[in-house]
Amino acid sequence: MITWMQRHKKWLIVTIWISTIAFVGAGFVGWGSYDYGKSNSTVAVVGDTEIPLTDLQNEYSSLYSQYQQMFGASFNKELAQQLKLEDAALQRVIQKTLLLNYASDLGLMVTDKEVAKELVKINSFFKDGKFDKHTYVTVLKQNRRTATEFEAQLKQDLLVQKIQNIFNLPLSKNEIKNISKLFYSQDKVSISILSSTNISIKPTSAELKSFWEKNKSNYKSAIGYSLEYTNIENIENKTKKDMKKVALRLYLKLKRDEIKFVNSKTIYANSTFLSKENFDKLTEAKEGNTLKPLYEKGKYIIAKFVKKLEPQILPYSQVIDQVKVAFIEESKNKILEERTNKLISNFKGKDIGYLSRDSKPNINNLNSEEVAQLINKIFTSTSKIDSIKLLDKVVVYKITDSKFLSYNNKNDEVIVSNVENIKNNLISATLLDKLKNRYEVKSFMGNN
Repeated sequence: MITWMQRHKKWLIVTIWISTIAFVGAGFVGWGSYDYGKSNSTVAVVGDTEIPLTDLQNEYSSLYSQYQQMFGASFNKELAQQLKLEDAALQRVIQKTLLLNYASDLGLMVTDKEVAKELVKINSFFKDGKFDKHTYVTVLKQNRRTATEFEAQLKQDLLVQKIQNIFNLPLSKNEIKNISKLFYSQDKVSISILSSTNISIKPTSAELKSFWEKNKSNYKSAIGYSLEYTNIENIENKTKKDMKKVALRLYLKLKRDEIKFVNSKTIYANSTFLSKENFDKLTEAKEGNTLKPLYEKGKYIIAKFVKKLEPQILPYSQVIDQVKVAFIEESKNKILEERTNKLISNFKGKDIGYLSRDSKPNINNLNSEEVAQLINKIFTSTSKIDSIKLLDKVVVYKITDSKFLSYNNKNDEVIVSNVENIKNNLISATLLDKLKNRYEVKSFMGNN
């Protein structure tokens, strides 16, 4: 999932939509990377327009919610940090402000009537199927917004839409017809499948040892966490609340070094000694800290985080089986690559007929997912002859003929949707680049 999001992040930044509406009903989402003392701190200046921190926070919450709607509960703040969503939010508010400056220069405006017309369409403010003022105020309050702030933001978003509509260039009928013919063309394909399952590799001890020497940094121990701890067992059948009181008294004595810990242990991420929640508390603590009592399986544990043990290169004798598997896999891949190159230079394959983008042919030795990957490769590659790696096999293919299908207007909707999005995104990106030259952009957010 993270790979897909990283690949499409640029598209999500460039495309401007009504973020105010997307924000409503999703709940406010903050972040901890930046801590400004004042809510009105300026994070950037575009031309003569200052961008306050509140705008950035709202944009971040909107962007976070859009990702969460796409990916559900699997999207969280850790993934947001990996994607640098704070930076993406800043880019979006800068882009938006560039467009607003341009709209001002053009003399464009949005009336209160237009805002009201858009406002009553937002489902988040509906009650019994229609707009309800009380619901409107309540929802905004839950999202830490006032009606004045929300309507001002909505007015800005509608103004951005007006700018985008100026450059919204619809496809002509002739463009749709020609692109449809190209998109729904068919290629006649021959293939040859090379598999690593019939390649036999019998490594010598010297080869394996040499392989380990070159790659030993890949064979390390896990991160360890050294700790001292004392268990508080529920011997007298006390309630959890009473047990915690006992544990807290003992915790204070251990923390002050009035008494010593009973046990010591080193644990790792896959250890069952602590639950994930308690393990996270341990790993987030500073070395030398004594943690407040941790409840584990009917008892309390008071633990002191002594030291973090960094990964160490494991001796060859402990990893020989892993080294052997990796050596065989790498050797097979090298042989497959050599055979692939040889086959490409003198290709002879089996004709599987004409294929289109939506074809689902039955191909021996390939499952449906592998067939789909092959089809995608054929219709996204610019090479007449090429190959694709599929786990333990390589498929070499050659396009021997191509033909255009007769135009069918039933495909118009798909063509228009895909091509106009690409076309308008390119225009938007070009416009934004031009506006950056027209209005100076100053950011006060680190490397942005």
